[in-house]
Amino acid sequence: MRNRPMRSGFSLAEILVALVILSVIVMGLASTTTTFLHETTLDNVRVRASTAADTRIAEVEGWPDYSALTSFNETKSNYPDVGFTRTTTIVRDTTPATGCNSPPFLPCPNSDITRVTVTVIGPGLVSPVSRTVAITAF
Repeated sequence: MRNRPMRSGFSLAEILVALVILSVIVMGLASTTTTFLHETTLDNVRVRASTAADTRIAEVEGWPDYSALTSFNETKSNYPDVGFTRTTTIVRDTTPATGCNSPPFLPCPNSDITRVTVTVIGPGLVSPVSRTVAITAF
């Protein structure tokens, strides 16, 4: 038998196995990157919707005339972005509080409560973004 000289390099099978392993790794990274970008986009939409709701709450809370708060009831389309709808619902509750020690003919202190709910819906939101705050007359 003759001694054959050793060849350096890789066989075709080794190269194919290395390519398959590399392909699996690259596909996994591509999938992870796509998922990350999708979630980042959804978070960006949620942040914009939350900011729109928080801005409206701050606007209502800062209004100086408590008795005119119900004038903020509205639905506004394309705010702050195209496709978003912001709905402001204001409900004033003047029923006497339960457990009040005052006579029945007098209202309880702080029995005038206004609940402000702002809801934002739009494309890219899985569920509506909603903020609620209670404001009392003082």
